[in-house]
Amino acid sequence: MQESVKHRGLRRRRPNFDDSSSSWLITYSDAITLLLAFFVMILAVSDLNQGKVEALKEGLSQVITNEDKPTPFTDIKTGLEQYIQQQGLQDQLSVVLDNKGVKVEFANVALYDSGSADIKADALPLLQEVSRVIRETSHSTHMIEVEGHTDDLPISTEQFPSNWELSSARATNVVKYLLSAGLEKQRLKASGFADSRPKQTDADSSIDQQREANRRVVVFVRRY
Repeated sequence: MQESVKHRGLRRRRPNFDDSSSSWLITYSDAITLLLAFFVMILAVSDLNQGKVEALKEGLSQVITNEDKPTPFTDIKTGLEQYIQQQGLQDQLSVVLDNKGVKVEFANVALYDSGSADIKADALPLLQEVSRVIRETSHSTHMIEVEGHTDDLPISTEQFPSNWELSSARATNVVKYLLSAGLEKQRLKASGFADSRPKQTDADSSIDQQREANRRVVVFVRRY
């Protein structure tokens, strides 16, 4: 009997946790560790989208500093706008930023004669400057898409049976020039849209003014 009492006295007491204890922290830290391990695993087996990573960095920087962070796209816009101002090319070239990148738009008369896809000789200095700014400012993860657009007047020649062929040839020739200027071919893309994507113009614009605005080539530098 005494031996039984003795053994009972030697029993280890179980810890008594009440609601005010910090034991929940152990469970919480385990859960956080598991979540961290899960995200590390997902990151390890997935392909990083460099464009989204870059956009995230820019967004975080803007939130922290409460200032617009300079980006390659803003640098392209600034550099080309200075050139446009110096050369008086406001009616031939424009630069617009959007949430994906920067669009450099050439009026058709700046690059081509009517019904032709051959780049005019006097347009080469302009293309050379645009190529230089993009080459020196953009990042290797930026895609360069060249879009050719026409008006709705039909064309039917041996070389260009329709505006689809004409717009594609114009975009392709600009891509070839950018390639010769040192831009990597894996970053370049040419697309012809004919008159399928007309440019938004003022409602009061005449049909001739609308057609003139629609005849254009756009060089779109954007993230992948």
